[in-house]
Amino acid sequence: MDTKKNVFLWALYDFANSIVAIVFFLYFAQWVVIEMGVADFYFNITFTIAAVLLLFTAPFTGSLLDRYFRRISGLRYTTIFTVLFLGICSIFAVYNQAIWALVFFTLGWYSYLLSFTFYTPLINDISKPGKRGFVSGLGITANYLGQIAGLLLVLPISSGAISFFGSSPRAETLLPAVLVFFIFSLPMLIFFKEPKKQVVESSLATKLKESIVDTKILFSIAGVAIFLLSYFLFNDAVTTAMNNFSIFMEQVWGVSDAIKTYILLGILITSAIGGIVSGYIADKIGHKKTLMFLLFGWIILFPVIGFATNFTLFVVATSFMGFWFGAGWTVSRSFMSCIAPKGRHNLAFAFFGLVERASALVGPLAWGLIVSGLVPLGAFRYRIAALAMVVFIVLGILTLIFVKSDKKK
Repeated sequence: MDTKKNVFLWALYDFANSIVAIVFFLYFAQWVVIEMGVADFYFNITFTIAAVLLLFTAPFTGSLLDRYFRRISGLRYTTIFTVLFLGICSIFAVYNQAIWALVFFTLGWYSYLLSFTFYTPLINDISKPGKRGFVSGLGITANYLGQIAGLLLVLPISSGAISFFGSSPRAETLLPAVLVFFIFSLPMLIFFKEPKKQVVESSLATKLKESIVDTKILFSIAGVAIFLLSYFLFNDAVTTAMNNFSIFMEQVWGVSDAIKTYILLGILITSAIGGIVSGYIADKIGHKKTLMFLLFGWIILFPVIGFATNFTLFVVATSFMGFWFGAGWTVSRSFMSCIAPKGRHNLAFAFFGLVERASALVGPLAWGLIVSGLVPLGAFRYRIAALAMVVFIVLGILTLIFVKSDKKK
């Protein structure tokens, strides 16, 4: 399985799914909150609902895949549902149906998140242990290159130069992004080769029991549960901040969508660099040590970004934020592959994906409550929300201390 073809297809899928993610992240968020007047709290609650749905399904599907099915099968189904639900969401958006758009965005986002519990574990099939940090970095780099491509793809639409439905430019960016995501995901879904597993027939009750047993065994492995808790905490802050970043720029700085796009392009370029560089460093000095350094960096970055009053300083800080975001994602993913027990990688990554997305269970609530409860403070409430994310970072560091280092002396 360690072939250049499979690595290419795996990275290409990361490229594809990032296109739809960045467009919805930038334009759907603003369309819902700024144009349609939906409260920040209700926008953020969609991530919480998707996390709850993931909570009840990811562990079970991960266990089933480890025992009975191929990972690529789960990826195919979840990709199709992602395209279907987000496509419907896009159609409702161009017709200014905010409530229905939010409903199908929630379902589409859940399918999108669930797909990673099938996609991410494939890193163990396409790379040797000593190269997983590097391959993970390639995936992250492809992801951010895809986001750059996505922003450039819809820039003429968001500016109003191209219009398909005569609707809001922000709403019109969504459907093209969904279609391009589907097209670029097809090579992975069709041509990726994974060894077949022998399917063992058993009842649903038996499968549930096996899933519970597998989960107990997984969490009996030293370091797995503690790392997942740490990841839950610090990723909570990072994910929540990124999900609300376009709204933050609008409310605090009042910049145009074109300026937002250029800022995000800068962030994505540094993210791609951070992904590839951090993977190499983590393979050399250890994933835990690298991750600790990155987390301490976030303690500095959040206050600087949140309370910067000079726009130039803000832009410079966001460039560092991009590097840190790409690096953190790369190192966390490859660290999980190092500590996951053999034979239960799908289940381990099901929980990893679950924790990664379930961390959006608390963060969005905290952010939403702050900006909705401090309305009299105006734009300053968004700065307070950004500072509040530091609390989750500190808790993540304190937990990560208890995880054994992966670097052998």
